Amino acid sequence: MADTDDTPLTEAEHRELVRLLRRWCDTELDQSANLIVPTRLGDVYVSVGRHPVVEDLPMELFARMPDAWFDRNDQ
Repeated sequence: MADTDDTPLTEAEHRELVRLLRRWCDTELDQSANLIVPTRLGDVYVSVGRHPVVEDLPMELFARMPDAWFDRNDQ
C-alpha cells in the first residue's frame, strides 16, 4: 500500500495535480498509459490516452479541467 496521509487534497494541491498531469501528458505521454495506483482502500486503475479508451463513450462523461487551473498566477 502507498504511504498517504489520508487527508483530502487542498484546492491548491488539486490544481497542482492537474497542472502536473497536463505537463506529463504534454511531455511524457505517447499514445496511452495504464497505471495501477496503490491506495489505502486498494488499487485504483487509471487509463490515460490521447483518445477515449472506449470510442463510443459520450463526451458528457468527461470533465474538462478549467483553463484557469493551468494559470500559475492564480494561487
